[in-house]
Amino acid sequence: MADMKFSAVVLAAGMGTRMKSDLPKVLHKLGSRSLVEHVVRKLSQLKPESIIVVTGHGGDLVEAVLRKGGLVPEPVFVRQQLLKGSGRAVQEALPEIMKHDCVAVLCGDAPLFRPSTIAEMYKFFKESGSDCTVMTAELPEPAAYGRIKRGMDGQLEAIVEADGAPEDILAIKEINSGTYFFRTKALEKAVSALEPKGSKGEFYLTDAIENIIAAGGKATAFKIEDNTEITGINSRDGLAAAYRLLLDRKNTELMREGVTIVDPANTYIDEEVRIGRDTVIYPGVFLRGDTIIGAHCAIGPGGIIEDCIIDDNAEVKYSCILEKSHVHSFAVIGPMAHLRPFSEICEYAQVGNFAEVKKSVIGRGSKMHHHSYLGDTVTGEKVNIGAGTITCNYDGVNKHKTVLGDGAFIGSNTNLVAPVEVEAGGYTAAGSTITKKVPAGTMGIARARQVVITRKIIRPVRSDSATDKKQPSGAASTAENTGTETV
Repeated sequence: MADMKFSAVVLAAGMGTRMKSDLPKVLHKLGSRSLVEHVVRKLSQLKPESIIVVTGHGGDLVEAVLRKGGLVPEPVFVRQQLLKGSGRAVQEALPEIMKHDCVAVLCGDAPLFRPSTIAEMYKFFKESGSDCTVMTAELPEPAAYGRIKRGMDGQLEAIVEADGAPEDILAIKEINSGTYFFRTKALEKAVSALEPKGSKGEFYLTDAIENIIAAGGKATAFKIEDNTEITGINSRDGLAAAYRLLLDRKNTELMREGVTIVDPANTYIDEEVRIGRDTVIYPGVFLRGDTIIGAHCAIGPGGIIEDCIIDDNAEVKYSCILEKSHVHSFAVIGPMAHLRPFSEICEYAQVGNFAEVKKSVIGRGSKMHHHSYLGDTVTGEKVNIGAGTITCNYDGVNKHKTVLGDGAFIGSNTNLVAPVEVEAGGYTAAGSTITKKVPAGTMGIARARQVVITRKIIRPVRSDSATDKKQPSGAASTAENTGTETV
């Protein structure tokens, strides 16, 4: 999308008492990301001039999570000092807001909007010449949402809070989403005039819209069709319902684009995940983060794939875990394999049962079928890794590298003590502990020679009570006294 010439304010200071949690509400997870991460990442797709996050309760935690996200632009944080409502949050953020001509205001606990919806709203706001635009939607049961009051001409007149509103207002189905666009000059005057209301003495941002209208400004409403986009999350059951909603939305979108999802009710795919046509996703799979899966792949059943790239025609079998790795075309992973971060599995390579790879390259056509571990390793093409092979890559202080050349054959139960190299065509004998280079075309063997020893057998003597009774007192043999017999 083209750069948006606005800044954005994300309100993330609330306590979220209904969550019954020590964790700030906006840090509860919706899939693999927290609520506020969803909001900020979606905004970053629009490339606004600035993203201002207002924190309060648990502010250090919220800011730490967002700083780790690698977001562009990097968020600017404002710590709300007086936790007295959304209007007060915007008041305290004004020094940052006033650096820009217009600003979007969104709630950090309402992550179900689509970035394209915000882009459309921004376009509407600019073309309408408004001082303020409010995102609205119709709900069959508006409950405690503020109602949108329109005049005879259909224009926005006011946002009326449900608490204490008359019956004719409560009958209105169109509600305020809590998402706005403002011209910053109009916003500055409007929020500066806010006064505390209610038993808690809070400052309501909705009152700023009334102040804009009263001052002769123009306020408009941008009504969206899909009311699920305005969903706010205030409780654990609300969190679960929102997650199910996101999953259904994503699964439907992918199936319409040509992806087969065998059992959508038991498949868990994050919003950012991209999947190519004719790929089949089996039940029980979790696809998380920035994962990209190509066309004609087979994934699952079961397993977790997070922040990975999987090229066309690859297969990930039953119950595998893949993290921050790259699987090339026609490679086969699993069943029950683990790719830890920064692993690369090249074309036609195979990583099988109970095999673990960490920060390693498995070369084209190489095979690592079962019960093995490769860490900090580079293998060439068509390398065979026998069962039980491990790289001893960590000496307690530093990690060291193992190199396996093209066509190397690593015998079962080989320990490769890094740094070490097996050159092209080299072999290791089963059960060896390899500590030095194995030159090309040779075999490395490092194990004790088998020795067969004839040994004495000590057998226990079976007690015979009848015989014991016949023995005269004091006449027991030495063997009987010791309870053993030497053969």
